Amino acid sequence: MKLAEIAVAIPGARIAAHSEIEVRRVIFDSRRAGPGDLFVAIHGANADGADFALAAINRGAVAIVSERELNIGVDVGQLVVPSARRALGEAASALLGYPSERLRLVGVTGTDGKTTTTHLIAAVLAADGRQVGRLSTVDIAIGDVVRPNPYGRTTPEASDLQEALRELVAAGVEDAVLEVSSHALALDRVSGCTFDAAVFTNLAPEHLDFHGTMEAYAEAKARLFGMLDSPTVKYWSRMGIVNADDPYSFTMIGASPVGIVSYGLDTPSDVMAVNLNLLPDRTQFKLVTPLGEWEIVSRLRGRHNVYNWLAAAALALGWNIDLERVAEAAEHTSAPPGRLQDIVCGQPFRVVVDFAHTPQALAATLGTLQGLGSGRLYLVFGMAGQRDARNRPEMGRLAADGTHFFIISTDDPIDEDPAEIADQIAIGAQVVGAQEDIDYAVELDRRLAIQTLLKRARPGDTVLLAGKGHEDRMLIGDRSVPWSDVQVASEILAELGFGP
Repeated sequence: MKLAEIAVAIPGARIAAHSEIEVRRVIFDSRRAGPGDLFVAIHGANADGADFALAAINRGAVAIVSERELNIGVDVGQLVVPSARRALGEAASALLGYPSERLRLVGVTGTDGKTTTTHLIAAVLAADGRQVGRLSTVDIAIGDVVRPNPYGRTTPEASDLQEALRELVAAGVEDAVLEVSSHALALDRVSGCTFDAAVFTNLAPEHLDFHGTMEAYAEAKARLFGMLDSPTVKYWSRMGIVNADDPYSFTMIGASPVGIVSYGLDTPSDVMAVNLNLLPDRTQFKLVTPLGEWEIVSRLRGRHNVYNWLAAAALALGWNIDLERVAEAAEHTSAPPGRLQDIVCGQPFRVVVDFAHTPQALAATLGTLQGLGSGRLYLVFGMAGQRDARNRPEMGRLAADGTHFFIISTDDPIDEDPAEIADQIAIGAQVVGAQEDIDYAVELDRRLAIQTLLKRARPGDTVLLAGKGHEDRMLIGDRSVPWSDVQVASEILAELGFGP
């Protein structure tokens, strides 16, 4: 595509040089540059992409997009744009043939439940006979072909996202479900996407180190709903879907230019669940909608997963999908990896790995597990560095109130001292009367922490490993160290003499 044609797709773009130059790919990382590439110079938190423009050109890039005209001493194509971040998605979308215009695209946002809700919506659409793709924190799925998310973040950078959507289109996908983080919305990673439905799960204090306030956090989420008025050639009806039990739903509704379908357990909503039966191996409830009722039996456990199913059912209602398809999907769909995942190696106690890394998520997971048996509940968890430190004491309080004994350990400390993080968590436990070595311990070696509780567990007990979920690495300093709670727990159970 010629640079001038790409410029047309970017509102406010000005061609500074060589409008007729041919571009083959859009990139944002100068280290990935190759012949024919268009390098978008993004001004990041730690570096200015303009400083790497010459490096990209030396690797073969033929044009630059930036927010100011660059004098780099090399005669290449240049576009000057109001926002390089936004232009990255818009340019990539244009070059790749506007892939989101060829998909019925659902975006799912919220603090907790995004990944599971993304998977459940995809399952309902598949049950309705659609060819479905999904992009979540955990994986990328094209029909039945699933591979791990390779991007290291919930929502890929804009150009990578457009390439992923183009791959879905090429594979014959009709509907795509995309997990959308607040960072992705604030940093325009979904620029160039045309959404047909926006789903809001809930909002709780998280990422306030980035957003500053809950109001700003909510406004970032609401951007997804605001995108529902973007121009499109698609004929699908558009809708917003909100959790009516969460007060921040009003922020989403206020931002939405299209109709809203609500769901909830406590607030009168379009889609509700009654007669909940939360069992150790399944969940049963009656789905209630204006178009009828249906008995649902889900393989997912816990009240929080009822909310996730209600979100999927709300989308089915809005798009006139038979409720039987929701029931069918519920019968066959398992939780994503690392979400209340049982580790079964023949041991006489339950070992569960869960991604719960926020107070709201940990409270929900502990509540679910407390109802699954009469034995003791043990917990290993930590808190990641470079995240909202105000959550750390609250996590300690929840652990103290919700378990018989817990160990504070390490979880992605990045550039923070794990011992200091553990101390901040412990303060919350001590406030509610927990005593070290009686009610909890601190063991920063996560393998040793897990081993300690697995040795301590007796028949009927439950050991929860929280915070890492599906992840396969630990971020320590500037290193990414291989780590998997699932693998480590399985290895320790084998060492203790339990088989698969």
